[in-house]
Amino acid sequence: MATGMPPHDPTTGMAISDGDAIEESSSVDLETTVATAEFAKAAPPPPATPARAPGATAQAAGPAGPAPPGPAPQPATTPTGAAPQGAAQTAAAVSASPAPLLIYTAQIVMAVFEVGASLGKVEALAQELGGYLARRDDRTITIRVPAARFDEALKRLEGLGDMLQRNVVAEDVTEEFLDLGVRIRNARAVRDRLEKLLDKAVKVEESIQLERELARVAGELERLEGRLKYLRDRVAFSTLTVSFQPRSTETITPSGPRLPIDWLNELGLSRLLNL
Repeated sequence: MATGMPPHDPTTGMAISDGDAIEESSSVDLETTVATAEFAKAAPPPPATPARAPGATAQAAGPAGPAPPGPAPQPATTPTGAAPQGAAQTAAAVSASPAPLLIYTAQIVMAVFEVGASLGKVEALAQELGGYLARRDDRTITIRVPAARFDEALKRLEGLGDMLQRNVVAEDVTEEFLDLGVRIRNARAVRDRLEKLLDKAVKVEESIQLERELARVAGELERLEGRLKYLRDRVAFSTLTVSFQPRSTETITPSGPRLPIDWLNELGLSRLLNL
């Protein structure tokens, strides 16, 4: 039976006995222990916390003096880039919020000399601004113009005559618009589920009940979509209603010379001249 060869020293090439191996292992452990001790001496010792036995009193070694001042409290430091990051997040949240949806309407009463001509000018103004005529009668006209040109339309209408009354209203429909969007999505999801259940229905009673519920949900969905479409139209195009009143005219009568005889004044100088 073959026996293992004793280990050899890689430096000298000589065989190493068991005693030499043990001695070498002991020297390695000793060197490790010494290195650990030196590292522990080099490291700063942790702050010692004095332990006080229960009931023990401290004996003063000398005259009591003021306690050494502790380290001054350091102000809390903000991580670098925290403030800009917070500002960026706030700006992103503001930019992500939807812009307000406003419906602009205006009621205007004006006095003009020629009502018919003024009505024609208002209708032409609506076409120039990219709008259209909504309603017109003998003295009142209603036009729709793009919301972006609402202020321009008001300024140009002021030059048509004397402004007697002006009422401008801006209605915020942002909340209603968002609410309608959520309700429409929910109604569509319910409609889709009902259609799937109707396809899988086996009994006639279940089919009739599902069809009735599906018709109700479809009607509600059409109503919500119609309201949303109406709000979009009102937001996109502003409404202006202008009412014209004819401006009163004064008749100037020429005043001639007054004759000293009353009956001649009653008869009139023009009639006497025509005799």
